[in-house]
Amino acid sequence: MSKVLVIEDQDDIRSIVCEILIAESFNVIEAEDGHIGVLLAQEEMPDLVICDIMMPEFDGYSVMTQLRQNPYLQSVPFIFLTAKASKTDLRLGMELGANDYLTKPFTRDELLGAVNAQIETVSTHQSDDQPIWKDRCCDLIQSLPVEIHQPLQQILKLSQSLLEEECQNSAPAQNILNEIKGTGGLLYKRLQNIFIYQELASIEQNSQRLRVFRKNPGVCDTKAVIANIARSQAQYYSRISDLQLELEDATVLLAQPKLQKIIEEIVDNSFKYSSLGTSVRLKSSVHGHTFLFQIMNEGQGPSPNQLQALGSHMQFDHASYLHTCVGLGLIIAKLIAELHGGELQVKCEQEKYTKVSIFLPLA
Repeated sequence: MSKVLVIEDQDDIRSIVCEILIAESFNVIEAEDGHIGVLLAQEEMPDLVICDIMMPEFDGYSVMTQLRQNPYLQSVPFIFLTAKASKTDLRLGMELGANDYLTKPFTRDELLGAVNAQIETVSTHQSDDQPIWKDRCCDLIQSLPVEIHQPLQQILKLSQSLLEEECQNSAPAQNILNEIKGTGGLLYKRLQNIFIYQELASIEQNSQRLRVFRKNPGVCDTKAVIANIARSQAQYYSRISDLQLELEDATVLLAQPKLQKIIEEIVDNSFKYSSLGTSVRLKSSVHGHTFLFQIMNEGQGPSPNQLQALGSHMQFDHASYLHTCVGLGLIIAKLIAELHGGELQVKCEQEKYTKVSIFLPLA
């Protein structure tokens, strides 16, 4: 519903204009003079302004001049109501940025014709500008990895150098540097996930890119990839004895880096959100034309709200994903699987177990 601001000092004319627009389901705001009109425009941010020219103290030209100085109102269409329409008046209004004129008296059809024409023009311009805006956003986002990664990598390198050379005999300094390095590494990984998510989401929403993406998905043998990542993660969390592997080899329609990302995220979550001494079981099998990979751990599970957020992966809670197993990494794993014609499912009982199943097409 478009919002229209009507500024007119004559009560009867203002009332007629408002009644006509309300009958056509416009959201109408009215002002009885120019000063009030400017204040309401700044507060309400209308889609269109209809304003009388001849008003005492603060006329229509002054209203338009004031509104055009506001960057948020510069492009709002402006229709003048006037009892006179000389060439001089028209020229002045157009120079100030008026979009149209209605000469009193005007008919209902003339009013609605002028209003609808301006509303449609705004909608068309917004639609035309949207691809440009998206392209600019994509360009900006694509430049961010380099802009952010370079200083982060430098921080990590410097902290590692100090750990190796300067602080071998200073335990407190080593502890501080270890904290810096660990925090920098965590930030680096989370930023990487944000960029990966943005790229995958843009592919999902662009049918042409999605066709190209699916045309050459790549292939990967699964058993060695899964086993190597699982053992590496178990060693990182000092939980080699908790790891259980039951893997059947298969070749899937998925490039190795993509499969690695899926496995890394869900295995990391399984160790992170289960307790030392409890099992983390990985199993893979082949069913017809589908490869099934499952991982089950005993520990904290996602809440119903978090599972719902995973189901609609365009939404995720930045605060909660730092503390639960349903985070951006799991959403990325889900997106990768779905973009390759697969599926990710999560079953859990809070504080008891979590089971993640990945279905992928066989090569």
